[in-house]
Amino acid sequence: SSGVGVFGEGGSGGDGSIGDAGCATAVAKATKSPVYLEFILDGSGSMGQNNKWVAATAALNAVFATVQAAKDPGEGIGLMAFSDSNDPTGSNGPYPDGADVPINFVGASQVAALGARLSGLPGGDTPTGAAMQGAYAYLEGFAPQTPLPPGGQKVLVLITDGVPTHQGDLCVNGGTAACAALAAAELAKMSPRGPILTFVIGTGVFPSTSLGNYDPTFLGAVAQAGGTGPTGCNPSENSNAANLCYFNIDPTAGSSAQTQQAFEDAINAIRGQVLSCTFPLEATDAGAIDPTKVHVTVNGQTVPKDPVNGWSYDNPSNPTSITLNGTSCTSVKNDPTASVNIVLGCATCTTAGTCQQ
Repeated sequence: SSGVGVFGEGGSGGDGSIGDAGCATAVAKATKSPVYLEFILDGSGSMGQNNKWVAATAALNAVFATVQAAKDPGEGIGLMAFSDSNDPTGSNGPYPDGADVPINFVGASQVAALGARLSGLPGGDTPTGAAMQGAYAYLEGFAPQTPLPPGGQKVLVLITDGVPTHQGDLCVNGGTAACAALAAAELAKMSPRGPILTFVIGTGVFPSTSLGNYDPTFLGAVAQAGGTGPTGCNPSENSNAANLCYFNIDPTAGSSAQTQQAFEDAINAIRGQVLSCTFPLEATDAGAIDPTKVHVTVNGQTVPKDPVNGWSYDNPSNPTSITLNGTSCTSVKNDPTASVNIVLGCATCTTAGTCQQ
């Protein structure tokens, strides 16, 4: 995650002026709040149609490579897949199985493991409920290992092209309502087991008068119950793509490369929503934090206290964290190695361009 500078009396604030002014009087240490992403990939037989499997696996591998290049210990990734040729259970579960990849820091060994898990071919039916139950149980008990820090947001991302079909599956026996209730229950779990956000990426023709095994209502209900439907979305939407609660990818709308790009865009949009711009503040031996004397820089550039394109407190009278907003947040998400410095003792600036101390 982004490094947070540590400063004492007369220390440098990262922009060359804080230390010179001698206003830094205390030390604040903070690290960006982490996120743990668990992907579930549908490997059922229908994913072999219209290049869905090829595009989805290529997109995932491309995203994994991007995360590896960022070297961000604040983003852990794991992967489950069901019903593909690498599924040793033959669609029967339980999941995760021995082939699946636990969440970890995305270094070279993790990328290799993730890529190997994606090397199979689609086949079999769709035990979505069993996969979700297994992933939720795994996430509930997940304890990050160094260099992943603790206390992060848990996220499940389901990528599928259809409705559950496996005999005896929770989401077959109980239908859409059962799967949605499962997602809602995990969203309501308290720390450290939860809460767990559930995103859904559905790949199928939408809208269509012959959806077949592609059910937007199922996908929308799970995403909405999992806390990730956009404001005003309709979980039962079957005609207007603008109202969907999940990410829809039409595998017939373009080439395999275009479908792959659509998957990448959806995955990165999800990452953008969950990657944190919040930095906890920890009081030091210098005493309580004076909220009128906190100075923030990103990559050496002073950031004003501004809820639109600057930073803000969680609680202005008794702050425990700061959150970067707007373009400040975007710049940090786009550059996981960005240097975020928090200096105590220097007057808080509220107007961009006039913040040098």
